[in-house]
Amino acid sequence: MSSAHMLLGDIVRPAATRRAGNEDLPILSMTMRGGLVDQADKFKKRVASADTSAYRVVDRGQLVVGFPIDEGVLSFQRLYDSVIVSPAYEIWDLVDPGLVSRDYLERFLRSPRALRYYSAKLQGSTARRRSLPRDVFLALPVPLPPLGEQERIASVLDQVDTLRTKRRQAVSLLGDLAQSVFLDMFGDPARNPLGWPVGKVGDLLVSANYGSSAKADTEGDVPVLRMNNVTASGEVDMRDLKYLPMGQVSEKHLVRTGDVLFNRTNSAELVGKTAIYRLVEEVAYAGYLVRLRVNEENHPEYLAAFLNSRYAKRMLRSMSKSIVGMANINAKEVQGMEIPAPPLAEQKRFAAAITQVEAAKAPHRAHLATLDELFTSLQYRAFSGAFWDHGAPGEVA
Repeated sequence: MSSAHMLLGDIVRPAATRRAGNEDLPILSMTMRGGLVDQADKFKKRVASADTSAYRVVDRGQLVVGFPIDEGVLSFQRLYDSVIVSPAYEIWDLVDPGLVSRDYLERFLRSPRALRYYSAKLQGSTARRRSLPRDVFLALPVPLPPLGEQERIASVLDQVDTLRTKRRQAVSLLGDLAQSVFLDMFGDPARNPLGWPVGKVGDLLVSANYGSSAKADTEGDVPVLRMNNVTASGEVDMRDLKYLPMGQVSEKHLVRTGDVLFNRTNSAELVGKTAIYRLVEEVAYAGYLVRLRVNEENHPEYLAAFLNSRYAKRMLRSMSKSIVGMANINAKEVQGMEIPAPPLAEQKRFAAAITQVEAAKAPHRAHLATLDELFTSLQYRAFSGAFWDHGAPGEVA
């Protein structure tokens, strides 16, 4: 190991376990992009068990590692002096706080380089329940420049990440506009104030197919969309794709322009995410997703907007069942949901309005893609030694 690297086990150590007991402390949940957040901010309500006595106490500055670790679900606790988190999370202390910047270390532990390490060494047969043994986690080599350089690297990455967040927020706000257009044109589906005929979701479909159960990998011929590629705001996120060999992909596992993707398995607050696929290239989709292909008498934009309405979300979550800690929705039950059925001409008028919204999103998406490429490049340079070996810009325009 070069002098510029240390093993993670020399940087962090397991924290002493401290249970919440009767302490009244803030409850935090883990998010993939935002790290630890107040549970009420994430879910708009308390979702923790009424009995939190077994929850773990996390002090300010401690590292919390959740799952799936290969998607970077980890963060330092920076919000309060002490909080409580799910007992399923692992808590770590820094061995020597003067040796490493927490911001730098978190950035590295969530970097593509670290994620590849986790993914290659996960153990277990169930995809969402595979785990990383503690000794393997601690064997991760960490590039460790001087503390001042760590802080500079973290600052540069923070600047770019802040810009990415603003672009994502702009796209999300335009997505909210699309839902407002839906309500203006068709009314609240719960009340159907315009008196549209009511049918079933299945009446709008040619087919509803589950995705491929084949294990996707980092290399292959056909990109595979997974549950995290369908965002909570109704977008298809083409980052962080996995792949399958061409021979393992059948027609029923391919997505084409206009198909609606429905996330049938996820955590309780995210199950039922729905997005319409608008790109030209055919891609595959994994088994946690359902492909809904709309018939010629209806428009996919209308179906996607309906499934993303508050009314549909409430219905979907009420029909979900918990299996191995994940919420699951049966595709047949989705097809049985009641849906107002306005004429195709009205659905097409709505689709034309959505086309304008999508056009407004386009420059934000393009800028976000550029920022994503820049961020990936900066991470590669930061954690390969290029920053401290050859210098790096200290500011981002």
